[in-house]
Amino acid sequence: MSQRETSLVCDTCGTQVDQLRRDVVDEDYNALTKPPLWNCDTCYEAKRAQRQQSQAGTA
Repeated sequence: MSQRETSLVCDTCGTQVDQLRRDVVDEDYNALTKPPLWNCDTCYEAKRAQRQQSQAGTA
């Protein structure tokens, strides 16, 4: 049997991975006007931490 090839690519860093994540939580985000952005786990967690830090600074 052949190994399963990884065919998903992170839109942020370009790494090939088995799965991608997408998180839409911003109030002003309009999914109809922006293309979806899919991230690997590393980019997803970094982006989420940055968002939480930004929100903590404005709260």
